Amino acid sequence: MKLFDRDFSWLSFNSRVMQEASYKNNLAAERLKFISISDSNLKVFIRERFFALLNTSDESFFKKTNKLNKKITRQFSECGEILTAIFSTLKNSGVEILSVEELDEIQLKFLNEWFRLKMKPVLYPRFLTDENEVAAFENGRLYLFVQLIFHEEKGQALIEIPFSKSERFIEIPSAEGKSIYVLAETIIRYYLPEIFPGHVIPGNNLFEMIAGNKYYSADEEPALSKKLENENQAIGNYFLFEKNTPKEIIKTLLQITKGSKNAVAKKNSILVLSDFSVLGKLLSAEMKESPMIPAIHPLDNAPSILQAVSEADHLLYFPYHSFSTVINLLKEAATSNSVKNIFITLYRTAPHSLLAENLLIAAASGKNVYAYLEIKASESEEENIMLANKLEAGGVKISRNFPNLKIHAKTILIEEENDGAIKRTVLLNTGNLNEKTADKYTDIAILSSNKIITQDVADFFAALQSTSLENFHPTTISFSPSNYRQTFSSEIQKCIEAAKQNLSARIILKVNNLEDEKIIPELYEAADAGVKIEIIVRSICCMKPKDNIEIISIVDRFLEHARIFYFRYGDDESMHITSADLMTRNLDRRMEFLLPILNPVQRKQLSEILQLQLRDNVKARIIDKKQKNKFLKAAEGEAEIRSQIFIQKYFSPPVI
Repeated sequence: MKLFDRDFSWLSFNSRVMQEASYKNNLAAERLKFISISDSNLKVFIRERFFALLNTSDESFFKKTNKLNKKITRQFSECGEILTAIFSTLKNSGVEILSVEELDEIQLKFLNEWFRLKMKPVLYPRFLTDENEVAAFENGRLYLFVQLIFHEEKGQALIEIPFSKSERFIEIPSAEGKSIYVLAETIIRYYLPEIFPGHVIPGNNLFEMIAGNKYYSADEEPALSKKLENENQAIGNYFLFEKNTPKEIIKTLLQITKGSKNAVAKKNSILVLSDFSVLGKLLSAEMKESPMIPAIHPLDNAPSILQAVSEADHLLYFPYHSFSTVINLLKEAATSNSVKNIFITLYRTAPHSLLAENLLIAAASGKNVYAYLEIKASESEEENIMLANKLEAGGVKISRNFPNLKIHAKTILIEEENDGAIKRTVLLNTGNLNEKTADKYTDIAILSSNKIITQDVADFFAALQSTSLENFHPTTISFSPSNYRQTFSSEIQKCIEAAKQNLSARIILKVNNLEDEKIIPELYEAADAGVKIEIIVRSICCMKPKDNIEIISIVDRFLEHARIFYFRYGDDESMHITSADLMTRNLDRRMEFLLPILNPVQRKQLSEILQLQLRDNVKARIIDKKQKNKFLKAAEGEAEIRSQIFIQKYFSPPVI
């Protein structure tokens, strides 16, 4: 059966994000957040995928990029249209984005003073000449291309909009109790005659440049990476222009950056919409979602987390539980006299990470601290290099590279020693150990002192330290590329055998991406055998629905990131959580974990959460054969279920 193309499926996911931005029942700050995410998504797609396709010599890839660029251009324009609609909603609530010309006399006086004191001193126009050509621009920044005439001689200049995301929105005093903002680029355009005195300014146009990821790894798609042309000839800049930008300006910028007309889009709206989540934060409380108060977890009040985990395994489901438990676990380990060794994998961390600070405290107190930092973590390469250097300078033993593998498994191992006996505690997490994003992503962590599980994790870290999988033979946890795929396929086969015997057979997969070309046929085989398959996929889904296969996607306030697999065969069942998506790169070219949930209470919890998500009829979209992203609607008389709200209530039952 022909599969969905993974790149167009990804753009279909971005359409679901845009649906949330356009949904009028969402509060204004949420809509701005989603328009920001959709704009950022498109830029990541361009950096990570579009350039890889564009820089190949394969004619079929070249044709595909033309189709993709049309879709990308359309989505950029749709984002602009959605933002215009959001502005109308904001205006009705007393929040306006105005041009300078719309300000009254008092407001203009304020802006005149602000411009000369705050903005003009940090503006550095760059004139374009044959001797002084600009070769590159800073990724993600906004620029103004200015056409000039001085004494009948034509010239050109570039101005970088010099403000951060939060400083882009200049608040103007209002006597009417309104919140008035003017965008930084609007102010610069208004004051161009003052910036270029004596010049005639026939035109000016805004643009932004999206740079290809210079760290792009063959891990993403080796077959494609092998076809990349010589790096010096590669197209590495994508330009996004205002709709009315003249062709000669586009041609000029492409010439001085060695760009391609196939990496250009025009947009009939404001540029750099990824900044607009910041505007959402400036809005009043009634235009924002109320902060979610995490449910109380038994570990929150435990005198010792290490001791509590030694007595029973614990499940955390972020953000419904607080990520501070993970911080406190490392804080306790860093200061405990019994703790001798701490091991951790870090993929993406928060700026000024408290986890990292506790690792430094532990190292300073004489503990053996080992951290694996994945330098090839997409979009976080430079940050991870700097963090690795900082930790290493503080006495943490650092590993940065594993031959031919990206380390994507997120785990912590803490070893205590009492009277010569070693006691281990592990944490395995489906997402990044990142306190900044833990309140935005849904993820699951298991804390355990189970001897078999902790031994597998200890062996995992030994493999990392030796940079070899030769002696790595886990017994309970499956790891890719060692035995993850085999375990997963074996579970499917058990379901197929049960179905052939007319026994109960069911598979539920909650995953971010589903695209592996070996697993999908196995799932189709299971469906043909009579296994009922239900899939909850967040973004990429190359699998098409058919008889016995239903696929939905949930996009809501929190980014669905937890990965759960459930298999039912006859009277038996199994459940796993995992760090991996069902993608070839994760199963064959990354180190990931597949953890069986052995605790029956935790299995029941996760099963009930899956059922809530499968019954979502508010934020769930149907993945059909035409990728229309239609919402799953409640039947007549059926109660509405918004699964994220219900899961929050599930972990925080009402006090009776």
